Parts: sequence; structure tokens; C-alpha cells
Amino acid sequence: MNAAEDSAGADPPLTVDLLADLQAGLLDVDTAARVRQQVRTDPHAQDILRALNRVRADLATAGTQPAPDAPPALTTRISGALRAGSEVPAAHSARPQARPARVLAGVAGLAAAVAAIALGTTALVNEPAPAPSGPTTANHITVSTPPPAIPLSDAQIVALLTRTPDYGPLGDPSRLASCLTGLGYPAATRVLGAQQVDVNARPGVVLVVAGETPNKVTAFAVALNCSAADTGLLASTAVSRP
Repeated sequence: MNAAEDSAGADPPLTVDLLADLQAGLLDVDTAARVRQQVRTDPHAQDILRALNRVRADLATAGTQPAPDAPPALTTRISGALRAGSEVPAAHSARPQARPARVLAGVAGLAAAVAAIALGTTALVNEPAPAPSGPTTANHITVSTPPPAIPLSDAQIVALLTRTPDYGPLGDPSRLASCLTGLGYPAATRVLGAQQVDVNARPGVVLVVAGETPNKVTAFAVALNCSAADTGLLASTAVSRP
């Protein structure tokens, strides 16, 4: 085998762009299968996928939140600039008329300031409170959240193959197809089993599909609103089947 053939058969590097394409369902079937197999043995890649899901969820949430009101003084300045641009000075006035382009530039600058203030205010409101600098007390001790994992044993996951699937909100065929696309599978992929579960107190659905080899199945715990845009992937695992 020459170097070109060996390079073509090598696994692709798990870059952020590649993982984002996998999440968005943009990879072909063979490449997606190879990438998924790599991800299962690469904790760093799994962290990146979870981060991508969080970013998608945060952007979706941010798009529904109203921007903070601009300070009254800044609003007054913008209104004044608009009025000044529309007024025509008297013929005897020595002051030259403001050029429309200059007025528009000033308004654009003020609008940019409003946007910056709105974004800054949102960031400050959402910024977590600083950690106490004093000695740690019992009131400040917190329990760390365990790593997300499917709350079913291997045997329980395999048992789903013989039970009636419980898809929950994903029982709608179009929603299920969209979710499978988001996981990097063709929309027509056969789901072998399904069950509603909670992963670290977050409700989700376990979807079991065929694995990379005949004696394997793969289980994905996804959010109830799983879609091609955001799977809300909570956890995944590969299990041997009889």
C-alpha cells in the first residue's frame, strides 16, 4: 500500500470542525461511523461534543431573551441626533447643515454603544458570584455532579431490544428522524430499543441502534427535544449483545 492509500484509510483527526459536522449530520455515512467509533474511546472528543451541545442550547435560549433596555440618557442622545439630522437651518445661520452621512455615522455609533451596553449588562447579570475568599465552611461545601452516564446496566440496555420502545416525545417519526440525523445517522436508521430515563436529574430518552460490529449495539441518551440542530446528547455507550 502506498502512502496516499494509507493516508486515505487513516482515521480523520477529531477536530472541533469535524465534530461539529458530525453533530449537524453533515458527514457521509461511512465517515460518520468512523468518527463516532473514535469518539467513544476519546474522552476529550466527548467533552467537545457536550460543549457544542451546550453552545447550541445557550444560543437557542439567548435568542428568546429580550435585550436589556438602553440607559435613558443614551436614548435621548440618539433621538436628538435624529432630530438634528432632519432639521434644516435658517438661511442666515452661519452654522453649516449637518451632512446626512455624518448624522448616520453618529447614529450608528450610538446604536453600537447601545448594543455593547446591552451585551455587557447581560454578561454581568449572568456572571456567577465570586467565590468567598475566607475559610471554607460547611455552608460553602457543595457536592460535585457525577459524570453523565446512562442509568441502565448493559443487561438492561440489551433487554430493550425485546421490549416495546418508549420514545416519549420522540415518538413522532419526523422528530425521531431529525434526532437521528443530529446523531450522525441516516434519518431512516432503525432504532432497536428506546426508554425514557433521567440522566443527572435531566429527563431524556435512550435510543439503541446497531453498533459498528454485529455483536455490538450503541445506546444514546438524548434530550426530549432532540433534533438535527441540537441533540442534547446526555451520554452514550457501546454494549455487547448476545
